Amino acid sequence: MKAGAPETVVRPATGKVQVLQAHEVRIPRWQRTPGLPLVLILVFLSITLLPRLRGNERLVQTFLGVGGALLAWALVAWARAARRGQALRIEFTPVKAHWVQACVQASIIVYWGWTVRDVYAFAPLIVAQVLFMYVFDALMSWTRGRSWRLGFGPLPIVFSTNLLLWFRDDFFYWQFAMLTLGALGKEFIKWNREGRRTHIFNPSVFGQTLIALALIATDSAGRLTWGSEIAANFGTPPHMYLCIFLGGLVVQYLFQVTLMTVAAAAVLCAFNLAYTQATGSFYFAVTNIGAPIFLGIHLLVTDPSTSPRSNVGRVVFGVLYAAGFATFYRLLDAIDGPIFFDKLLPVGLLNLSVPLIDRFARSGAVGRLNHWWETHFQPRRANLVHMGCWATLFFAMWSTGFIEGPHPGNSMLFWKKAYDEGKPHAGPTLLKMAAFGASQGNATAFEIMGELHAEGKQVPRNPAVAARYFAKACELGNADGCRNLARLYLAGEPMPDDVAARALDKLEQQQGAAADGEGSFVLGRAYETGRGRPPDPARARALYEDACRRGYSEACRRLQESH
Repeated sequence: MKAGAPETVVRPATGKVQVLQAHEVRIPRWQRTPGLPLVLILVFLSITLLPRLRGNERLVQTFLGVGGALLAWALVAWARAARRGQALRIEFTPVKAHWVQACVQASIIVYWGWTVRDVYAFAPLIVAQVLFMYVFDALMSWTRGRSWRLGFGPLPIVFSTNLLLWFRDDFFYWQFAMLTLGALGKEFIKWNREGRRTHIFNPSVFGQTLIALALIATDSAGRLTWGSEIAANFGTPPHMYLCIFLGGLVVQYLFQVTLMTVAAAAVLCAFNLAYTQATGSFYFAVTNIGAPIFLGIHLLVTDPSTSPRSNVGRVVFGVLYAAGFATFYRLLDAIDGPIFFDKLLPVGLLNLSVPLIDRFARSGAVGRLNHWWETHFQPRRANLVHMGCWATLFFAMWSTGFIEGPHPGNSMLFWKKAYDEGKPHAGPTLLKMAAFGASQGNATAFEIMGELHAEGKQVPRNPAVAARYFAKACELGNADGCRNLARLYLAGEPMPDDVAARALDKLEQQQGAAADGEGSFVLGRAYETGRGRPPDPARARALYEDACRRGYSEACRRLQESH
């Protein structure tokens, strides 16, 4: 209420209407100060006392800076309201969609953390984000002259964000910036839809998308975020797909959004099967439908406020999400970008296209189909049928191992064979898997990285780098690494003699147990040329004969040439 303005009230005892002047209006004391936001700010700042934060000065500074900014904003809102004689009102308005989504998301986070304990270690930072969003929501509402509609709205925004992306502690201020962008998008980017003024973008997606584009443009996602680690370990807990499926059923039953999920899953399933049948390879490399995208088709595209309202529109929305995910996966892979953003980037584009999709779904022959679908089947009963179709598809995929089962593409040897056979995208996939495996100390990965650097197809040819990879593989007991290192040495590539000697020693030890004759051939070359072994023609010939008996054709040719 503006200062000096009259207020119309109804006297409860008499039912009479009376107009009170400003000096007669009594604003309750608790409505004159931003009491609850101040308490939340103090709780927010107190999180810096926890051991989780005390060990990182930059993280503490981030909290002090953000908390200080919120406190300053609260004081400005307080002074402004006092000057204008306004009440800082609070209305408790719980929205079912918010608390249901929050409960489902929280249950997934808790289950995830039960296996991946880093999630629980991150919990104080999730709580801090919740406090931040509540305070931000209150101050934004009062600054714009509205009552603060206190409910559960910030929870699904924070929880869904933290299921997808965390910033590292030294850069955690970007986490708050990301949430702020999402809240501002919800507040200011709106349109009129079916007679209501409503936000365009899913709030948890809008901020993430803007930040994701900046991270992709600057090639800094790996340095600033835990995004790739989240994507890698999100599917670690046993039966994570079942956990997501069961939580999704709750949302689908209450808000009738099943069609988007089942359409997206069906398209991904059909696309995977068709691609593998046509190429003998796998489009998504190590999985058919990964746990992160399985989460995406349940939570990212099923927001009732930012998705189509028509049945056909929901099907189209789900189909386009699956297609967009597959497209962004390939685009990000092609530019060596952060692939974990593939499930996120299509959502904003789809949010923008919702009116167009609904118009398409309600026009022409498609519109007649949609009208028949919506008028001949009671919505709640129809949704139960849709849920039944989704459950059937899910359990078919789950029971056959299509999801949550061992995947052939999860093997470097599979991709090595696919690469040798010239399968689509096998080279880049093999390089990424081998690079990651080498970072984990895997002997086979070191050997494959050596081969790639030796032949110079996926990376620039560099025999010296190849030799270092082969030496590490050989040191870890990989026979192929020893053979390839010895081959480079015998071909005249520079390397320390003691490194080559150790590789030849290991070949001598493994020679009797080798399944093929390549190791014997390499040893024979060493004895024949006197590099790494004393010259010994008789020993060389015996090794060539052994290699030839084992089916190594190059050894057989060498024997024929020596006659």
